[in-house]
Amino acid sequence: MKKLPKNTKMVCNGKKVNNGRRDVDEIVFLGTGGARYVIAKQLRATGGMLFRFGGKNVLVDPGPESLYRILTYLPKFNPEKIDVIILSHKHIDHSGDINVYLDVITKGGNNKHGILLAPSDAFGEDGVIHRYLLQFLDETIIIKENLDFRQGDLQFHFPIRHEHRVETYGFRFLYREHTISYITDTKYFPELIPAYRADIVIMNLIKLGASDIDHLSIDDCAEIIAGIKPKVAIITHFGMTMIRTGPWNVARQLKERTGVVVLAAEDGKHYALDKLLSYG
Repeated sequence: MKKLPKNTKMVCNGKKVNNGRRDVDEIVFLGTGGARYVIAKQLRATGGMLFRFGGKNVLVDPGPESLYRILTYLPKFNPEKIDVIILSHKHIDHSGDINVYLDVITKGGNNKHGILLAPSDAFGEDGVIHRYLLQFLDETIIIKENLDFRQGDLQFHFPIRHEHRVETYGFRFLYREHTISYITDTKYFPELIPAYRADIVIMNLIKLGASDIDHLSIDDCAEIIAGIKPKVAIITHFGMTMIRTGPWNVARQLKERTGVVVLAAEDGKHYALDKLLSYG
């Protein structure tokens, strides 16, 4: 039997998580790792995130081992109940399990269900999504700049195309007058700040420095946090240099620089919306 990672969390605010509930408002990190070496060694899981709000389940960036992680971290949760899948871009650390999920949520094509949102280059000959699976979905939506999408009480807005090696989009979403932004892989540019103003900001921080122009550095994240001034910021999607340094150490540095509470996401941890909003 495969052992759980040491940093697996099955509690939320000191209480046992009720994984079967549909009324919980929370973000579950199915993986906080990114980049090639971390994927290969699974030093951190690379499963993306599950947003559970208003009785809806929205899966974001299901990288390699995502399905295993969702079954591990939410053992009472049925992945067939995922309503929406959002793919920010087609790189493997974000899309590795995308076709697995499309098959799961549609019961192998026997149950028409689910909505998929992804950039245009994730489809077709050079894409990562199997075309035959699309016919089993309720809807397929191509993400583009300024796209708005609504699912129940959740309102999603994809404000701006990122500067990355492939077509890439983050999102800002509104739920009961609260806003959460996800700034996925990108080079820093000033327009990110007004595009992603929110109460809670989640951002990908793969490397310590700015040597890789396609990703945010610590300095970039500090500038974004200081510009947005959210109630709380969460860093995730760590590469080797971040893991060696300790993401919690980087989060503490960012808090000291910006005056905003910054959390380093942990594999399998459930972040309740009410708790996150209490930091402000």
